[in-house]
Amino acid sequence: MSDTDESLRTLAHAQGIYLDFFDLYGARHETCPDTLRALLKALGTEADSPAQVAEALAAQTADARPTEVIAFAGDPITVPMPGTCDWSLVNEQGDIIDEGHASGVINLPRLGVGYYDLHITGAQSGRCFVMVRPHRAPDLASKAHIDACWGTTGALYGLRSATNGGLGNYRDLGAVAATFGRAGAEFLGVNPLHALGWAMKEIISPYSPSHRGMFNIDHIAVEGGLGPTPDAGLIDYAAFRERHRAALEAQFKTRDKDAFADWCETCSDETRQFAEFEAISETHGHDFRTWPVALQMPGAAARKAAGKRAEFHLWLQYLADTQIDAAQRDACASGMALGLYLDLAVGPRPDGAEVWINADTIARGVTIGAPPDHLSPEGQSWALAAHAPGPLARAHYAPLRSMLRRLMAKCGVLRIDHALGLLRSYWLPDDGSPGGYITQPLDALLAVITIEAHQAGCLVVGEDLGLVPDGFRQAMNDAGLYSYAVWQFEANHLGDILPADTLPPQSLACFGTHDTPTLSGFWHGTDIDWWQRVGWLSSGDRAARHSQRAKQRASLRDVCAIPSTARIGGIVDAIHGGLAHSPAALVSVQMDDVFGELEAQNLPGTINEHPNWRRRLSLPIDAMEQSAALLHISDVMSNARGAPAHQDETDHPKEVPA
Repeated sequence: MSDTDESLRTLAHAQGIYLDFFDLYGARHETCPDTLRALLKALGTEADSPAQVAEALAAQTADARPTEVIAFAGDPITVPMPGTCDWSLVNEQGDIIDEGHASGVINLPRLGVGYYDLHITGAQSGRCFVMVRPHRAPDLASKAHIDACWGTTGALYGLRSATNGGLGNYRDLGAVAATFGRAGAEFLGVNPLHALGWAMKEIISPYSPSHRGMFNIDHIAVEGGLGPTPDAGLIDYAAFRERHRAALEAQFKTRDKDAFADWCETCSDETRQFAEFEAISETHGHDFRTWPVALQMPGAAARKAAGKRAEFHLWLQYLADTQIDAAQRDACASGMALGLYLDLAVGPRPDGAEVWINADTIARGVTIGAPPDHLSPEGQSWALAAHAPGPLARAHYAPLRSMLRRLMAKCGVLRIDHALGLLRSYWLPDDGSPGGYITQPLDALLAVITIEAHQAGCLVVGEDLGLVPDGFRQAMNDAGLYSYAVWQFEANHLGDILPADTLPPQSLACFGTHDTPTLSGFWHGTDIDWWQRVGWLSSGDRAARHSQRAKQRASLRDVCAIPSTARIGGIVDAIHGGLAHSPAALVSVQMDDVFGELEAQNLPGTINEHPNWRRRLSLPIDAMEQSAALLHISDVMSNARGAPAHQDETDHPKEVPA
């Protein structure tokens, strides 16, 4: 290795870039020089020449004055300082709550949960951001005074009703939550509700948002409705959006101006900027990077270009905001202890509003992805933007704080997709270089999450699937976050699925997710057949995968005591029963499995090859409450996790048809 390459590696390591990593199969991958340079550039350091590397290394000097302090609520806080200084401590509201003179160390008062600015005047003048976090985020016992519960998850877009016109809406969300709540479920989880962008016509994936702190307007319920959901099993987004948006435009003309004005008084600057982005996108397209230069950032020019049309897009956020609140109220009124269980996507699209608004914290020239793992043996490129650790810290984590605050205000549980990104992120350079890992400020990010969760009274689930570094789950659990245990991935070294009693107590456990086959699809291997259909498997590979799946089925029969003669209904019951009796505090059953769906919502790694995010649930909302399937799952889950919601043992069957 040359001296130049060694210096480059030293610089990269100092800035938190992994010099190597091990993949799912235990193979070591060394981060190549091209990747190191690309990742350093994304972090704001030019390293194309030996001179630039040397200059950057020389600048790697430690600041004697801390710029960030993390403490626990109620604990003594000391901040070391070089020399003497005057200081003042300011809370989020801008009030000075303490001040003084210090030499060598600043002794702050014991503080409550929240964020504070420490202003320092002296030889080392500046600001220090103080995050005071709770010891743990809220848990089920503190939130709901119960030790275990169950809930359901489903695709909001796939709900059928008499009025939604083709796409599930926020009114449907409240109705389904209430239905499952009366059946004993304590939460209802749905796909991310993030804004996709008015001008983005092609994107339908809820995991490719324009802005994660704003809401998807496709799910707004319009006055008078749009008529019944079409009979078709797949959603035609283009046709729906044409009818839906025309109805929204008409409703805007007769809006309740007073209620809207009251809401506007409390909305954030970021929400107003989002509305301006949406308005400009109608003229200049969804990708702000192609807009006139003066409009490629928020400001006076953008505000002028958005004009009065911004009010329409602000009003859409008002409707979404208030309708989600109503859905949460309906959920809790039905008896749900937690209500809505929302999902936070990994990142925003590089062309969208979140990047436009928060340009100063975005890593340039890279996108987020994943190396090979259980879900994608070939690895994945997610085409999502990443916030860079350094700029994010200098912004006092404002984008993350505002996003979490908005989402947690709407729900009882928030799931963080790809929570491993709190420790390290896999970035793929735009120049085609191989990907590499970037260290993330785990302690600071956990501080922000626990502070926001504490203030909102919200449980947090960290989706920790994939290549999990040693100690990560422990750090997450110590902070009060729940792990995400997908039972079909919980296997020994031989590939046998482990008994349900091995599932972690501090977890949300489920059999599958939106990225896996339904339970019925898993049993029949429909996902494997899809892999061959899209060209990922040869006929021989397909046979080998089916053989592996047969082994998984055999292990499930063993750990769930499933008779060889059992039909699919009995198999589903046994697996759900295993989950119900597991130690996991939270257990989720997929709505698709409750109602016997075969096909999956998503096939990871595909866009057009599989009808991702387009499948509708077969059963309409108004038929759910009296369905034998719902009454049955209520018995299966509630008998193990709490009292059944209904008492009459004669009004419904105990067996569900296969």
